[in-house]
Amino acid sequence: MGVIPGRPELFFPRIDGSTRLVGVMGWPVSHSRSPAMHNAAFAALGLNYVYVPLPVPPSEVATSVRALRGLGFAGVNVTVPHKAAVLPLLDVLTPIAAAIASVNTIVVRADGTLLGDSTDGAGFLEDLRAHGCEPAGRSILLLGAGGAAKAVAYALAGCGATLAVANRTRERADELCRLVLAALPSARITAHPFPDGLARLA
Repeated sequence: MGVIPGRPELFFPRIDGSTRLVGVMGWPVSHSRSPAMHNAAFAALGLNYVYVPLPVPPSEVATSVRALRGLGFAGVNVTVPHKAAVLPLLDVLTPIAAAIASVNTIVVRADGTLLGDSTDGAGFLEDLRAHGCEPAGRSILLLGAGGAAKAVAYALAGCGATLAVANRTRERADELCRLVLAALPSARITAHPFPDGLARLA
């Protein structure tokens, strides 16, 4: 693993017969900063992995996911617009991925099966706790109801937080609440308009 002269933010990995492949699948994906971040992390940790961008048009999602096994990938991240499209192509879904019908990580397991996960919620909780904030038992306002908000809402509700979801389109906040309650019937979660509902919530 080395650094490109004059561009210390860019790493070039050592690639040999033992290198493990990972990447990010999306359309488009050329703007993603994930390859730079992950390859820098692999270099710092001395891991023989390389992380590559995988531009996959919507028409090629099924072919590309099925190819992960044969090409020797350890796994990939999944970004827009494929997070829902990959669901029927996977062998196993984690509870959160099944609940929110969205996958941002595919793991190619040792037996060749494909595991779909959504890691945004777990990452959000881990960061809160690393900064001394335990969300269990707290009242939390979540602004937004799309993308990662679904995973974050599921994780917060699942750990015992009382959650108010405010979104510009009230219907999307309602939809997120229904989705979480379908998976976690005892969750304490309500939908509110944004910005009109903020004064009352505060």
